[in-house]
Amino acid sequence: MDHNATTPLDPQVNTAMLSWLNPQEGYGNPSSIHFEGRRSRAAIDEARQQIAATWHVKEHEIIFTSGGTEANNLAIWGLAWSAVRFGRSRHIVISSIEHHAVLHMAELLQTHHEFQVDLIPVDSQGVIDLEAVCRLLRPDTALCAVMSANNETGTLQPLEEVGSICARKGVYFHVDAVQSVGKEIIDPIRWQATSVAVSAHKFYGPPGAGFLWLSSGTPLVPLLVGGAQENQRRAGTENTAAIVGTAVALVLAEQRRPQDMPLYRVWTEHIWEELSREICGLRRNGHPQLRVANTLHISVSNVNGEDLLMAADLEGLSLSSGSACMVGSVKPSHVIEAIGGDIRSASLRISLGRLNSFEQICETCVRLKKIILSLRAKYN
Repeated sequence: MDHNATTPLDPQVNTAMLSWLNPQEGYGNPSSIHFEGRRSRAAIDEARQQIAATWHVKEHEIIFTSGGTEANNLAIWGLAWSAVRFGRSRHIVISSIEHHAVLHMAELLQTHHEFQVDLIPVDSQGVIDLEAVCRLLRPDTALCAVMSANNETGTLQPLEEVGSICARKGVYFHVDAVQSVGKEIIDPIRWQATSVAVSAHKFYGPPGAGFLWLSSGTPLVPLLVGGAQENQRRAGTENTAAIVGTAVALVLAEQRRPQDMPLYRVWTEHIWEELSREICGLRRNGHPQLRVANTLHISVSNVNGEDLLMAADLEGLSLSSGSACMVGSVKPSHVIEAIGGDIRSASLRISLGRLNSFEQICETCVRLKKIILSLRAKYN
């Protein structure tokens, strides 16, 4: 029940990757000019073509990375410095609920490079304030970043409207789409985005792989240097097997999205109705309709969050409180704080995927009711 943290490798993706993990067949640096190198390069070129065709974008706009974190880091770092080189100020505007891959890079620029960072507030359902976007963006702003779907609550953002505002002001617009691929239509052109970050393991691809889509003609200051790979935008020998797997996973995710998402929406609504009908003190976080279909995030009052997750694990439920990237952190969720939620309550994120069945959904409801009521009785 934690598919937003990661998804299992799709069998078809695994098959596509295997030949490139075989030392007899997949051996060759894509930058080498000999046969083995050219063969690896051809596989990467084909993967780039598959992704570009799926998104209806240009092949050279795809920059392969080690995942969503690097893609987000590269966009924030690369676009901010690029804008400054072309006369913009060191001013960045990002939403207050961004993933830490965006927030922490913005904080790094602010702390060590004298950038000013302004946060876009959100309402109680986690939707950004468009008037605040208009107010915060200045004529000399370098970059605006707004995620497509929040990784904790699943709330979707009005990207077309934000993109239109950025376009009018001539501001670079970055979108973290890590939690949206395979769940929503990804359309960088309609969003008027400058860049879009993607992570393969969120849509049944390999971990440690992803890409950044960068609009044609946009200059980018590299984050990694030392080689001419990815048109001198991301140095380092490409991971052929992972890139091939990423492309196959993306194609499959788009093919299955129209069938998967309506089902997940029914299931998450069923869980909420079952739990809220029998257990008091629950709050649904995020927007109930404008959300990715597979995600349900709730707060549970009078229960300790760590106790809740540990008890769920002992009952055979794989759940989380929010971002898997913040495991071990003692800080409350910045997303729950931003929407005005009670940070003292336990948070529970249920995110569904292909491993789940309706029987599991029903059993999850039974076990969660038992766990919550048992913990409350224990505290009292």
